[in-house]
Amino acid sequence: MQFLLGSGYSSLANHLWGVLCYLVTLHVLHLGSAQLKVVGPGQPLTATVGQDIVLPCQLSPSLNAQSMAVRWIRHHNSKTVHHYRDGEDQFAEQMREYQGRTELSHDGLKRGSLDLQIASVRPSDDGTYVCTVEGAAGYAEATVELQVAAIGSSPLVSLEGYQGGGIQVVCRSSGWFPEPEVLWKDPQGQHLLSVSQRHSHNERGLFEIEHSLSVTGEADGNLSCVVRNSRLGQEKESSLHISAPFFHDAHPWKVALAVMLVALLV
Repeated sequence: MQFLLGSGYSSLANHLWGVLCYLVTLHVLHLGSAQLKVVGPGQPLTATVGQDIVLPCQLSPSLNAQSMAVRWIRHHNSKTVHHYRDGEDQFAEQMREYQGRTELSHDGLKRGSLDLQIASVRPSDDGTYVCTVEGAAGYAEATVELQVAAIGSSPLVSLEGYQGGGIQVVCRSSGWFPEPEVLWKDPQGQHLLSVSQRHSHNERGLFEIEHSLSVTGEADGNLSCVVRNSRLGQEKESSLHISAPFFHDAHPWKVALAVMLVALLV
């Protein structure tokens, strides 16, 4: 009886051991067949011009990526922003505008971090990036959107001269990115339409604006120019006081003289 009981326990133990070995084998096979996966931030990143920014990209699950090939590229032209392979950075294919401005932490690679740091952000850095990784387990990629922004100078509002029975008022400002919104507001706060507008880039890729408005004697009070960066939700505003009697019986030479006097006073 004892022999039969002992034999039963032994058979049960062997069976449980066999099941355990089977489950462990399945787990190992699953890990071996798992494909690489990388995860980005999931939402756009915003950086101001001149700021340093880190574009996050992480292996999931976290694996040592030092033996893998990591490449960051621009989405719109598939050109290389940063390339890491064979344990070191590769600069032969790097875009000229990123030379000396990118860094991939080699210590971070041990933890599966593929984060890319870009120094001194420029307007041209605006756009979508692709983080790619390739190793023995396969290939994976993730996208990261970078939104660059800049707040420009306070608008300068000035009287320019006589035009069609009124005075031409011009609003100028520079140093904005992306292209800003420009609004004129009359003394009652109602929006006015510009009669002409000019937007251009300076040597740094920032926007310069010039909007003009023709003002008649109906505009009695403060005339405001508002320049707004919708990406940051910030704006700058300047005002100029206009008095209705200034326009009465206005002749071009009188208005021109008055404009010169106002300019001198300013």
